[in-house]
Amino acid sequence: MTTPLCTRSDDDPHHLPGFRRTFAPGHLTLGLGFPLRSRGDDASAGDLAAQIEAARAAEAGGFAALYVRDIPLRVPSFGDLGQVYDPWIHLSHIAAHTSRIALGTAGIVLPIRHPLHVAKSAASLDRITGGRFLLGLASGDRPEEFRAFGLEQGERGERFRENLRVPRHALSTEMRGIRWPGGWMHSADVVPKPTAASVPMLMIGSCQQSVTYLAEHGDGWMTYPRDFDAQRRTTARWRELVETGGVADAHFKPFAQSLQVDLSEDPDETASPISFGFRLGRRALVQHLGDLRQIGVNHVLLGVGASTRPIREVIDELSEHVVHRFPALGSSSG
Repeated sequence: MTTPLCTRSDDDPHHLPGFRRTFAPGHLTLGLGFPLRSRGDDASAGDLAAQIEAARAAEAGGFAALYVRDIPLRVPSFGDLGQVYDPWIHLSHIAAHTSRIALGTAGIVLPIRHPLHVAKSAASLDRITGGRFLLGLASGDRPEEFRAFGLEQGERGERFRENLRVPRHALSTEMRGIRWPGGWMHSADVVPKPTAASVPMLMIGSCQQSVTYLAEHGDGWMTYPRDFDAQRRTTARWRELVETGGVADAHFKPFAQSLQVDLSEDPDETASPISFGFRLGRRALVQHLGDLRQIGVNHVLLGVGASTRPIREVIDELSEHVVHRFPALGSSSG
């Protein structure tokens, strides 16, 4: 039976298809981040046909999830064009051309977005995708954007906390008002409601908060690659907070990380560092991912923007030789 759009379900958002495809205890799955293009190929970042083709290849190849970034303005000093299209509209378009792969944001810059708009957009994408949507939230890191939106970058941590309360409340209640420093909603409501009690919310990066806060308020955490021993300690701290009663909502909350990859044509090439990742062959990548799984990493968002090879070539090789070792959950066919 279809749930009315103005009524929420009491189901746990962890039971939604996107979350179940991507996260489970003891497992590691793989995602890809848009734009799906090789180094310096900014033209294909805006080529929707090429992006759709790559997205469908990733779904067929067994990747668990695809992610868009939230980059409202082009800032050349950051070194890449970043996300070209609005994240909400882009994911809606990708959703229309895929059927199984989870679709996420990594992440929406919550301090510069109105939280009621975030709530409505997130619930809409959840409905449109049939529960495949993962809402990643971040605090932002581009000073030019904060100035352009009339905000102080130094206040983004406080604003993140204030704004996070609003979509949590709006998505999980009906006709119950909320007041926060940026507004007051009363005698009104946000529709549609999501297909479950809320949408899965992932904390992306530090969000200018403590790890305890992230564990308490997020449904999972996606952080950055670190020295291996440091990442081992970070995953252990996360598990301690989530699994031993360190936070009030103590059930499985995944630990994820990003990883930039320049996949060599030589499958035996050993890893050499690049920014936030490695240039390496597929065998070294499989070994590294296996090591990350051993220390408790549940999901790795592979960034392919550093690739020196054609992007479809990279996706096809990853699908054939890497992804089957870390497949999307609940489906042998991707």
